[in-house]
Amino acid sequence: MGHIFISYSRQDREIVDRFVESLREAGIGAWVDREDIKVGNSWRVQIVEAIDTCDAFVFMLSANSAASKNVHKEVILAQDSGRPTYVVMLEVVRLPAEIRYQLAGLQFINYPLLGFEKSSSQLVDAVKPHLKKTVPDGDGSQKQTELVIQGVDLSAFTAEKQEQLLAFISNLANTDASQLKIANLAAGSVHVFMDMPAETAFQLKTLALNSDPRFNEQGIVSLRLDGDQLYVNIATGLLTAAATIGFLAALWMKIPATFSSIIGLAYGRILTLLAVLLVIAGIGFSIPKPASPPVATSSPIMEESTASPSPEPASTSTETLPPTSTDTPIPTVTETSIPTPEPISSLAGVVEADQLSCRYGPGASYLYMYGLIKGNKVEVLGKADTTAGTWVYVNYGGDQPCWVNAKFIQADGDVSDLEQIYPEKAPLILFVHPRFPPPTEVTASREGDQVEISWRGYELALGDRESAESPQYLVEAWTCQSGQIVFTAYGAFEEGAVITDEAGCSEPSHGQVFIAHKDGYIGPVPVPWPVQ
Repeated sequence: MGHIFISYSRQDREIVDRFVESLREAGIGAWVDREDIKVGNSWRVQIVEAIDTCDAFVFMLSANSAASKNVHKEVILAQDSGRPTYVVMLEVVRLPAEIRYQLAGLQFINYPLLGFEKSSSQLVDAVKPHLKKTVPDGDGSQKQTELVIQGVDLSAFTAEKQEQLLAFISNLANTDASQLKIANLAAGSVHVFMDMPAETAFQLKTLALNSDPRFNEQGIVSLRLDGDQLYVNIATGLLTAAATIGFLAALWMKIPATFSSIIGLAYGRILTLLAVLLVIAGIGFSIPKPASPPVATSSPIMEESTASPSPEPASTSTETLPPTSTDTPIPTVTETSIPTPEPISSLAGVVEADQLSCRYGPGASYLYMYGLIKGNKVEVLGKADTTAGTWVYVNYGGDQPCWVNAKFIQADGDVSDLEQIYPEKAPLILFVHPRFPPPTEVTASREGDQVEISWRGYELALGDRESAESPQYLVEAWTCQSGQIVFTAYGAFEEGAVITDEAGCSEPSHGQVFIAHKDGYIGPVPVPWPVQ
């Protein structure tokens, strides 16, 4: 019989143990890590193997587990291994940015709302269909591991070098060399596909996650186990979609983790970028300048920036991290602050829906920010009247206000008295990255009251989208309907949209188009609106 992996914070051990006992009473094995805090935040082979071989993964969400970097790693690893994942919400908590994408769209079991008996029953019913009577991978079975070696051409990877690699892996993982076999080789650096005992594969993956420097002896920069979607980048110990990444990209990924627990991930990355720019500026000042300036020429970088990229191919729906590529320059993430507006009046409110999505913008087409549950008390700061009804801008015990449908909020006053604040006083979070340019060739044509908008975009890989069901584009339009300018947000999967725009308004209609990346919106690009 298989097992269910339980990811949790030891500070929640008492309530977690009750759920574990209910699983075991139902005949379901639960794998629970009982060791103390992991020394140096290092991975252990038992954890890696237990996640990779579990029949389902259960995340016990609380303020404690949401703050745990080790728990974040477990969630990401489970998603990469394609494990069915369920969340037991032990208390109402805002999802941390590091795992918000991985948990989007998953089934949440609401313990505060349901109580223990119903919650534990729902958990048993959820995981039972996934249980398999299989032999664990670590029980004598084989697992192929892909090793990526940088700095050597495939033609130079001779039989002698292959024997050296086999001896190295044998020594590194304490495995008899007779149990190792190179099954295939591929170019693009050198990709070595090696058959080995499953327990050896899990040991190598654990060493890679812990950035073991011994891999450098053979130039091994990343590895991936058969069945995993992402590579373990050995320099950073993180999961990446690309087999190799440049030094600056590795720096971008690794250094912010040092800051994130103190000042937040986004600010950590900004500090990292500033530090790198200061170093580059210092180097620039130290280089003697030429006596005369060089002749200006066209810049290939500028030409590249206007071309459509060749995005990564879409993977399965459990892909977890955004793709990176070799020698990609450091991306600049711009998070426009969401200031607390100064409305005409603010109202106290209570959530009436059992579960309510709080979004980046005023509409169901916008990215998910975090969830609220029935009974949550919020401050209502402003509104946006849209063609899909009134949405309100709410603050729930923190500094990240977001948008919910007004019909699910019981306010202590009339929300129609609130100030219209979108987008001037509550702008979208924008995302700037050299690999993901805004839409191009935006055009619009009119036929009567219908305006057809089209643009040139590109296919975002699944790891760069919120989910497989999420629109890839967002169109915002302020158009004339029934003599008034109204706001419409339209989520598009294709490169086009048709929006109604009537005659009879004194103000001009207008619109804009964005790419909907999971980390924020790319754009906007104005629509050249056709007049009546």
